[in-house]
Amino acid sequence: MAEDPDIVAEVSEKGGVGKTSLTAGLIAVAAEMGLRVGGVDLDPRSTLTDELGITDPVLSVNDIYYVDPEKPPRDPALIARDAFVPAGKGWPSNVRVLPCIRKFGNRETDATTGMEFRLKRALWGLREEVDVFFLDVPPRAGGKLVGSALIAAKKVLIPATLTDDGHDGATEAMTSIEHYTNPGGLNEGLKVSGVVRSIVPRENEYRQIHQDWSDRLVEDFGDLILPTIIRNYAIREVCRTGSMPITAAPGREAKLLQEVYREVLFHTLPHLKEKS
Repeated sequence: MAEDPDIVAEVSEKGGVGKTSLTAGLIAVAAEMGLRVGGVDLDPRSTLTDELGITDPVLSVNDIYYVDPEKPPRDPALIARDAFVPAGKGWPSNVRVLPCIRKFGNRETDATTGMEFRLKRALWGLREEVDVFFLDVPPRAGGKLVGSALIAAKKVLIPATLTDDGHDGATEAMTSIEHYTNPGGLNEGLKVSGVVRSIVPRENEYRQIHQDWSDRLVEDFGDLILPTIIRNYAIREVCRTGSMPITAAPGREAKLLQEVYREVLFHTLPHLKEKS
């Protein structure tokens, strides 16, 4: 019997801190290892969906969460099997996606009973097809969509820029996570793998204010701060715009980022290092 897949959520309650970049990078390096990888886009901006080369999906995570009040609810596990599609032609064949669409944001206000558990059920339905899922979580303050990801996930990574927003997003994310992991919470087994300093300026653009925020993150999060730093290299935007994995990009910056994403992957899922 195959083991249940790993499920890693990238979470911050502020936008622009590098959640999608981290998610796409982890998908790329995990796929390069030969793992069967599932990307799950939970952000109505659909940035991960676009980067993974999916346009105009027939079904999406919106179909997994939506329950027609006039009809009996469908099993999310069955919907997920239809919505789970191969990534675009620039990506390896072992990457598949649960894409997102803009109107998914409407689900935040749905009154559907148990909606927060539909993602967990959906991923359970794909358990025999995937080795690891990476969830790109929207920058919302709590709410049902973030809650559904924290119920479904096994591990959490928190990207944080060296800014006020980066620090606040990480702090607020931890507050939401604790709501689910405290005794009696809905996912007591959820583990925070670490806080990743993200979109860090290159050496010639690094200023004292960046060091001050880095020190503040270390002061507030201690051992949760990963030693790995994700620099702000232009090749990331090239990959995003071209819907291509960082592992297919040429040049020194791409190689550096690949190594960084591998370090984060092996820190989060150390058992994978034995397979590398």
